[in-house]
Amino acid sequence: MKALSSALAALALIALVTAPALRAEIPPDQAKAAGAIQLTTPLLDKMDAAVTALSADDAAKKELSTASADPSINPENWGSSIESKCPKAAAVFKTAGISADDFGKALFVIMAVSMGGDDMAKSADKNVKANAEFMNANKDKVEKTFGKFMELSMPSDKGDK
Repeated sequence: MKALSSALAALALIALVTAPALRAEIPPDQAKAAGAIQLTTPLLDKMDAAVTALSADDAAKKELSTASADPSINPENWGSSIESKCPKAAAVFKTAGISADDFGKALFVIMAVSMGGDDMAKSADKNVKANAEFMNANKDKVEKTFGKFMELSMPSDKGDK
């Protein structure tokens, strides 16, 4: 009986020691999204230019909003879906110097790193770690660009609903 108690105590101790490490592990799909493309200042500038142009183009904005509501769209196919379903939005991306695919990857990087918190900066994956570090160093610019993108799905003052 004493041996069983000692074994259970040892297992409990192991569980207590390893549980924090298990909780801190980044889910594979989130890590994949967080490292899909390297965030850089020029990339963020192109994203910002695209979002600004989309904000001024009601047809492209509506196209993008409608397509983004499609439940079959995911991080892997966002760019190709936008390219094929949203010709006006795709043209806006092209004019801004960024492909819909790169824009989508960068957007999902921002979301994944944001959701992962401090664990992303500790990632063994060099791309994930670099993106977390970039976002920490450029927090205001990243939040501004991402916020402007999120505003695209909101009704405009022109009475869109």
